[in-house]
Amino acid sequence: MAVTETEALVIRTYNLAEADKIVVCLTRSDGLVRAVAKGSRKLKNRFGAALEPFTLVNITYYQKEHQELASMRQAEILRSNFNLLNDHEVLTALAYMGDLVVEFSPPHQTNDKLFRMLSACLDAIAEHPHELPLILRYFEVWILRLEGFLPDLRRCADCQRSLFEETGITLSREFGFVCRSCSQGKAEVLSRRAYARLCATQSMSPSKFVQDSLGLAQSIQVELAELLHSMIGRVLERKPRVQLAAPARRG
Repeated sequence: MAVTETEALVIRTYNLAEADKIVVCLTRSDGLVRAVAKGSRKLKNRFGAALEPFTLVNITYYQKEHQELASMRQAEILRSNFNLLNDHEVLTALAYMGDLVVEFSPPHQTNDKLFRMLSACLDAIAEHPHELPLILRYFEVWILRLEGFLPDLRRCADCQRSLFEETGITLSREFGFVCRSCSQGKAEVLSRRAYARLCATQSMSPSKFVQDSLGLAQSIQVELAELLHSMIGRVLERKPRVQLAAPARRG
C-alpha cells in the first residue's frame, strides 16, 4: 500500500454515506484519481475548504491494490479559485471542462501536460473572465490533442498536401482535415480565419491566445465552437453530460 503525495486539481466531489465525500481530482503525478475523504462533510474536518472544485491542492493519499477508490489522508490548499465559483456562466464552463477531463482521461494515467494545460486555462479564466468562449475553444483543442484525437492541422489527411495555403479545408468523415480536392465538396468548408485560430492554439498559452484573438468576429467564434463540439461528440459518441449554452447563430 503506497502513500502518494502530489499536487492536484479538484474536479468534482460526491457525497458518500453521512459524513464522507468521493473526490475526483487530476493529479500531477498519477493522473485522474478518485479518493474517499472520510469525515469531510462534518462541520469540523481536516480538509476545510480544500475540496472545493478547481482548487489547487497538495494531497496525500494511499490506495490498496485492486481497490477502485483511494483514501485521502490530507489536502492543503496551494491556490484557491473560489472567486470563479460566484459566476454562473463560469461555473458551468468549469463543470464542462471537468466533465471532459473525466471523459477523456483514463484513471491513473500520468499526463503532466494535461495538468499544466488545465491549470493555465484556470489562470486565463481568472485573468480574462469575459473571454470565456475563447478559453473554452483553446481547452477543447488541447484536450483533443493531448488525448490523441486531434487530426493533423498541417497536412491533408488524404494527399498530404500542406493545408497552410489551402482555401477549402474540411473535416472528413474519417476524422481528418482534407484539402478541397480531396473533399470533393462533401463537407462544409472551414474558413481561413477559423483555421488560423486552430493553428494558433498550438503555439500559444491560453492567455496569449485570448489576447491574440480579441476582436475575433462572432461568426468565426461560432464556427469554431460548432466544429469542436462536433469533433468532441464524434469521439465520445454522444454529447458531453454538461451542456454549454448554444453559440449564437450566424447572421
